Amino acid sequence: MKKDRNIVFHLPYPLFDSHFHALHMEEKGIDAESLLPALLSSGLSGAVEVAVDELDFEKRLELAESVKGIRLSAGIHPSSTVVEKGIWKERFAEIISQVQHPLVRAIGETGLDFFRNYAPGDIQEKAFRCHLNLAAETGLPVIIHNRAADERVLALVKESECRRGVFHCFSSDRDVAEQALALGFYVSFAGNITYKNTQSIREAALIVPLERLLVETDSPYLSPQSVRGQTNHPGHIGYTLEVLADIRGEDAGELAAATVENSIQLFGGM
Repeated sequence: MKKDRNIVFHLPYPLFDSHFHALHMEEKGIDAESLLPALLSSGLSGAVEVAVDELDFEKRLELAESVKGIRLSAGIHPSSTVVEKGIWKERFAEIISQVQHPLVRAIGETGLDFFRNYAPGDIQEKAFRCHLNLAAETGLPVIIHNRAADERVLALVKESECRRGVFHCFSSDRDVAEQALALGFYVSFAGNITYKNTQSIREAALIVPLERLLVETDSPYLSPQSVRGQTNHPGHIGYTLEVLADIRGEDAGELAAATVENSIQLFGGM
């Protein structure tokens, strides 16, 4: 563990953060451009900086080009699909353009969020279909956001030709995990698995084969229990990994190595 002022790193093994949001970290007072190189020299082997919309791509790209080890995604979060943000066809054309860049290794995050309901369900579903189709066309993995929408998320994936990607920040039950795995997807766990009253998530974690398992921070959100109340960042991923290893009854170092290899298999090397 390392301390840099108020920044705590917990990277006991080489680890790969399969999902974080650098610009949102900066909004909460963490300078990602200076923090990430320190993490990458202290045990973080790589990370995927995930889009929430088509805006700020150049700023995100500048970060990825300056910090070796960072991959990008391109996509529009379901909560960002509201009509007020513009005409969908024009917005998604930006995503199609962005995925041409070699540092863009995934589509998303996309999916459905019927918990917040910041956008109408029909608009979210239209956007999700577009992302799934683009992932199928490009061969890039899709990063799926699913909140209170298990049935519809699974139905739309099954209707599509997309069979490569990850159900990120998994927060559903064992049955959903089984269906996601049967469709060929990886399953990723975040800091919420370390919280109390997450038995269904923990049970789901038990059935995910080692070769389909990922770990993430979803930072700056969902800080693991050990640092709950602090702004999350990729250097906290070790806390989640250790709890996940304990739940599964596996050696933490071996689990860490497997999740790194899985992340590279899905998102590519540098």
